Amino acid sequence: MIPKRFHFIWIGRNFPFVNRLAVESALQHNPGWEVVVHYENPPEGNPDWEVLKSKAEFRPVDLPSLLGALPESLQAIRTTLEHVSAAYPAGRSNVLRYLILYREGGVYLDFDTLTLKSFDPLLDAPAFVGEEEVFRCDDDRIAGRYTWDFPLMAALFGASYGISYANARWLGNNLPLNALNRSLMRLWSARKLNNALLGSEPGNAFFKKAIALIPETDAGMRFALGPMLMNRVYDTEAKNSVKRLDKDVFYTVPPSQTFRFFYGPAAKLPESAVAIHWCSSNHRKLAPTLTRKVLESSNSLYARLAQSSFSGNAY
Repeated sequence: MIPKRFHFIWIGRNFPFVNRLAVESALQHNPGWEVVVHYENPPEGNPDWEVLKSKAEFRPVDLPSLLGALPESLQAIRTTLEHVSAAYPAGRSNVLRYLILYREGGVYLDFDTLTLKSFDPLLDAPAFVGEEEVFRCDDDRIAGRYTWDFPLMAALFGASYGISYANARWLGNNLPLNALNRSLMRLWSARKLNNALLGSEPGNAFFKKAIALIPETDAGMRFALGPMLMNRVYDTEAKNSVKRLDKDVFYTVPPSQTFRFFYGPAAKLPESAVAIHWCSSNHRKLAPTLTRKVLESSNSLYARLAQSSFSGNAY
């Protein structure tokens, strides 16, 4: 059974209020769970960071200990970690989360998540990973390969994005336009696994396989150590050791359309949604502006979810 323990990883000096909400919401909906924040180069003095110290265990990343817990057959990962650029904290975080889950087990959450419900119903699986809807040609595009249908898929993707953005930003979440967007998405999207939210028992075979594949992965390629690796692992026998969750559990809004969380009136999420991933890489300028005061006066989907996820003293 997956332990009742949340893991977060933070590398860097900036720590916006919305990051704090990721931890607060996890605790609010999962009382009694442990929370561990693993960190490097921490944002000491940041008020939201300091407040969380009374609610979670703060643990500096102990890489020698994490690597020492691995069997000899997995020690080749040391070389990969040495070559993950210091300017690519997301890649380093990808590797660290697999090492932590393999050693300790628990539920890993990115800081750009918001928990909506208890994770307890998911803990009976040996491990879990969620799927999302992504551009079906994306892996080939990132690798520099372009298939014959790329122009058509790109045009459909662009039309879907434009319709969805206009609908969220200016047209009030018009239902017929939402239906049109869903129809277009069925043409340009494919369901792939993401690693922003993961769960595992200690020593799980899925994450052991992920660690084993890291040395033969191009660490410099975007997403190679993250979603692309999860899909590679799932294509092996290790998929028998993990439960694949429907997109609506964690990723009901596709990563290319996460503006829908922040613009327009609040939409309704499916009942199966346990958490959301709002994809901070898409909102680097917006995230620091989302203070408590701003969120309390907003009618956006993210603001409404945040407002309903906390008790009065959670801030």
